[in-house]
This record gives sequence, structure tokens and C-alpha cells, in this order.
Amino acid sequence: MSGPRADAFAALLGIEVHRRGPGHTVAVLHTDERHANPHNTVHGAVFYAVAGAAVAAAANDDENSGIISSVLVEYLQPAVLGDQLYAEVARELTTGREDIFTGTVRRGAEGDLLAWVRARGTHRARTS
Repeated sequence: MSGPRADAFAALLGIEVHRRGPGHTVAVLHTDERHANPHNTVHGAVFYAVAGAAVAAAANDDENSGIISSVLVEYLQPAVLGDQLYAEVARELTTGREDIFTGTVRRGAEGDLLAWVRARGTHRARTS
């Protein structure tokens, strides 16, 4: 049985992904001036990329190969340049065919809540 592959796109963006357990991951990015929007805060696409990396990792593990069909990021407040975006996502529900994930994006592990994350994906057993 082969496990999940590394997320090359997340690595390209500098996002670190950490597994906390089956269906539970954290993705972290330290923001800088490259992540700025025209308002000089962190661009919404950066939030989405960090949340998406966490969702993808939560859906893909040694047993499951997940295909994400939707990701919703509800932005609650902006992040400032220099903030650490800390996205934590967990599988909340599994049906016969789908997984539902929920999570948050915070300013650091214990910081302010910046966004809610909800996602859905089809799962299938990983084959070798």
C-alpha cells in the first residue's frame, strides 16, 4: 500500500503541512510582503491556499485517496503581513462515499480566529 504523496504546490508556496491523526491536519504559512493584496493585508487567495493544503492532506492518508469537490473559506477578519496563518482541519463526518471537513484559520496556533473552513470530498480506498 502506498501512502499519500507530498503536496508540491503547498511546498512551493512555503506552506508546511503536519498530520495530527487520521483526517486531522494543520497547515502553516508565515506571511510576508509577497502575500499582500492592494490593501496591504494578506490576500484572500493565500488563506484559501493554506486552508486547501490542510483539507487535501486530511483527505489523503495511508488508507484513503480523497478528491476534494468543494472548499468554502468564510473570511472573518484580515491577517496582517508577518502573521502566521495556522489552518487546522478535521474530518467531521464520513458517509459511504464522502468526507466532510471543518476547520479554522487562526493567527498562529492560539491566535485570533480569521476564517472558518468547510470542505467536502469523495473518498476511495488507496490502492498500491
